[in-house]
Amino acid sequence: MNNTVTPPEFGERLDEEEGLMTWVGHLSELRSRLLKTFVFFMLSFAIAYPFGNIVLEFLSVPLAKSMQAVGGSGRMIFTGVAEGFVTHLKMAGFGACLFTFPFALFQLWRFVSPGLYDSEKRFIRPMFFAAPVLFLCGGAFVFYVVMPAAFRFLLGFQQLTASEGALPVVLEARLQEYLSFLIAMFLAFGISFQLPLILIVLAKLGVFTAQSLKEFRRYAIVLIFILAAVATPPDVISQFALALPLLILYEGAIWVIERVEKKTN
Repeated sequence: MNNTVTPPEFGERLDEEEGLMTWVGHLSELRSRLLKTFVFFMLSFAIAYPFGNIVLEFLSVPLAKSMQAVGGSGRMIFTGVAEGFVTHLKMAGFGACLFTFPFALFQLWRFVSPGLYDSEKRFIRPMFFAAPVLFLCGGAFVFYVVMPAAFRFLLGFQQLTASEGALPVVLEARLQEYLSFLIAMFLAFGISFQLPLILIVLAKLGVFTAQSLKEFRRYAIVLIFILAAVATPPDVISQFALALPLLILYEGAIWVIERVEKKTN
């Protein structure tokens, strides 16, 4: 009787080859998604570049209105020879990033969704749609609410008139510094507004529950105000403007987690 025995190393080698093929397939798919995102960004950049001046004018509105309200000079300057051109490139890149962000999330969803169960897809899919919406809400909040109030407060330290023999102290904003400041604030608020999504995902993973978030509330308030102090300029208006929405989003996340827990139970 002739029994064929498969060498154990043959099966092990086959599993290793299958695993290698799986990893190669995943890496190839990831490369394809990243390439599509990069191409989309470059196309968005090419489209946004001719409108760089329009983007610049739009972003200068909060400072312009605040300057006019306090009687300032109402102008910005640049001191470097190439600063105007570099700023134009930054405006095109900023617009391209805004357009690419939802597309990048969509590509990420297409990459991870085949490996998820239906229940996981139903839970995670809304997150990919909510993330860009919350990001834009944070950006709109900082642009239309925070910046006008913060600029009026900061411009209040100007001395538009001076006694004889002295000079007035007025702001002449430098173009690149102003835009870097505004974009940094935009990103800080946009990322901070992702707080409820992060809390909901961590709760789904079992890191904590709605009850534990309620018990942690007093510490969360302190941490949120510390985050607001670090992420905003050193003025009380900006700190409270970031901290208060985050507290509301924190409470909203608790409410959503409670609803999810009730459905699960």
